[in-house]
Amino acid sequence: MTEEQFRKDALDYHSMKPHGKITVVPTKPHSTQHELSLAYSPGVAYPCLEIEKDPSKAMDYTAKGNLVAVISNGTAVLGLGNIGPLAGKPVMEGKGLLFKAFADIDVFDIEVDRTDVDEFVEAVKAIAPTFGGINLEDIKAPECFEIEKRLVKELDIPVMHDDQHGTAIISGAALLNGLEITGKKIGQIKVVISGAGASALSCAEHYVRLGVKKSNLLICDSQGIITARRKKNGDLNKYKSKYARDVPDGSIGDALVGADVFLGLSKGGIVSGQMISKMGANPLIFALANPTPEIMPEEVAAVREDAIMATGRSDYPNQINNVLGFPYIFRGALDVQADEITEGMKMAATLALAKLAKEPVPDDVLAAYGGVQLQFGPDYLIPKPFDARVLIWEASAVAEAAVKEGVVSSEIAKSFNVESYRNELESRLGLTRSIMRGVIEKARRYRQRIVFTEGDHPTMLKAAEQCIREGICFPILLGRSHEIAAAKESLGLDFVCDEIDPREDPRRKTVYANALQEKRGRKGMTYPDAKRVLKSRPWFGSMMVEMGDADGIIGGISRDYPDFLRPCLSTIGMSSEAHRVVGTYMMTIKGRLMFIGDATINIYPDARTLAEIAVQTARVARRFGVDPKVALLSFSNFGSSGEFRSERIEDSLELARKLDPTLVIDGPMQADTALISEIQDQYPFMSLGGPANVLICPNLASANISYKLLQRLGDAEMTGPILEGMAKPVHVLQREDGVRDVVHMAAICALDAQRQKQGNL
Repeated sequence: MTEEQFRKDALDYHSMKPHGKITVVPTKPHSTQHELSLAYSPGVAYPCLEIEKDPSKAMDYTAKGNLVAVISNGTAVLGLGNIGPLAGKPVMEGKGLLFKAFADIDVFDIEVDRTDVDEFVEAVKAIAPTFGGINLEDIKAPECFEIEKRLVKELDIPVMHDDQHGTAIISGAALLNGLEITGKKIGQIKVVISGAGASALSCAEHYVRLGVKKSNLLICDSQGIITARRKKNGDLNKYKSKYARDVPDGSIGDALVGADVFLGLSKGGIVSGQMISKMGANPLIFALANPTPEIMPEEVAAVREDAIMATGRSDYPNQINNVLGFPYIFRGALDVQADEITEGMKMAATLALAKLAKEPVPDDVLAAYGGVQLQFGPDYLIPKPFDARVLIWEASAVAEAAVKEGVVSSEIAKSFNVESYRNELESRLGLTRSIMRGVIEKARRYRQRIVFTEGDHPTMLKAAEQCIREGICFPILLGRSHEIAAAKESLGLDFVCDEIDPREDPRRKTVYANALQEKRGRKGMTYPDAKRVLKSRPWFGSMMVEMGDADGIIGGISRDYPDFLRPCLSTIGMSSEAHRVVGTYMMTIKGRLMFIGDATINIYPDARTLAEIAVQTARVARRFGVDPKVALLSFSNFGSSGEFRSERIEDSLELARKLDPTLVIDGPMQADTALISEIQDQYPFMSLGGPANVLICPNLASANISYKLLQRLGDAEMTGPILEGMAKPVHVLQREDGVRDVVHMAAICALDAQRQKQGNL
């Protein structure tokens, strides 16, 4: 893409209506006169009076606790320089977008037309009561140092100048991991920094706290190495003077001779390959000038095969991007109502990022980056910006550090529990994550043996590794050992679990074949037939479950689900209590948890089957803590269209009530009637008593279409299909399932096994 085309795309992007990148959206209902009277006069007076009596109540009654001001005077905007507050507004709006997108923090961007330090500080102090935190942005050095210092001291809310600390926190994590890979000790390395602005000096301070010796650190500005001679001559401000070294004057090229680490926060193209060639062995090169680094990765690769490279760009490995820092630091600080952001909190953020980079990367992150394999190493020093786990790891580390540092109230410190807070953060990533976390915790109590039929499939292998690591279950991988080993190696996985090749397992020709022939003999299966079909992983895996050698089975990620399900039905069979097997999807949409069935098994169910679908889907809902309200969906309300009266659905209603007399169920009804209380008021005989949370579609086509539309257009999160009605736990995967989906289904399968063993169906 040409520069001119990119310019046009950027301008078009910002000018799309509504103009800009952020807006204000009401968070409370306001469609009735009563609701308006609560939102404003006269109802609003009551929280006002409560806050007057106790200012801390503002956190309960207003948006203050989740509202950050992004404040700038436009004196150092990106690489554009002093362009003024108004011209810098698109950047501040962009910062607001990132706060919201990555950490669910609301932002007002404030552009202050003041360059005088005192005037700027007073302006910020005057508006500070509105906010829970203040993110200073794009303010030139050295004024930014004084501004931040004064605001931190004079305000009782978190204040951070991201340009100073963001790069320090994130590059610090890359530094720690890069040194681990190269085997160097932080107290022995020589570090060279190009640039002496706010970010560079803050990085120097942070690196020293990490363990870099100040005597091993050289900083270069536009005039060359910051030396004791220049300090003596009065050429340096007080901030640069702290890092003046008693060494000869020289250029950045001179400084780089023998250096272990280069950090560039200056201008593009100022470092040559020749300079890099003179660095020490296995150098770390963080060239972070944007959009053009101090030296391009290709230039480094041409002279050094042993170098580890990072840039600020997304089109190269190891992007050091401030979005990995500020949203999560403020998230943790806001959630514990910290008075400030301390050095300990910043250090906690660095260590959390460094640690997370060593964890296996989820498939949804891999998908966001084109499916490229990411694992800890020279090309993956820190997590990617689109890794949702950063929220949990970093924000919780920051919050925990705030408590330890004593910058939260004693009441909050006393009640703070980091594991509970991590669960709370996970819920911000979606209701599904929160619900499944509870399922996983239950599955851990009594770990079950779960068969993974496609044991050599990359997604299954990564899911198995996660299940082992989190203690969810004991995976049993089916497949040829050499293919499993090769797949593990290609994925960089190293874990041990049971691996079985059905073709080679002696049980195939003995106990399993005998048992299967006995079970299926009257269906025409001979002993040779049994030996033959048991070469198939679904057949062998389901026999493992049937014979008690495993507790449950999941599969189907690489085959059509009937090819997986038929062997399970032939071996394990249906529960004695079930008329049909039912496939249910759990969905979370707009903060609501709902269930929809049957979208998997029964193509055009008769009245009895439809009743069974309703009862069994309600049973699944109860297992997830939902008190089911079941709606039998149709095109009309309660047979209002006489010509096409839904007698099948009406019959299923009566049958369902007989199968489960306790069940709250009604129908047939239209989907909006099922979901909207105001419409339900038109039918006073209805038994639902509010919006339905279990939706039963009249046939498989309508259910399948419904859940896929909700998923793709309504951003609903789907988990399933959850099979109900099998004699032992069996769950089908979908071809497009990722690692998280497989882990969730394994956890559900394990929990089903626990439940059956305890006799709790």
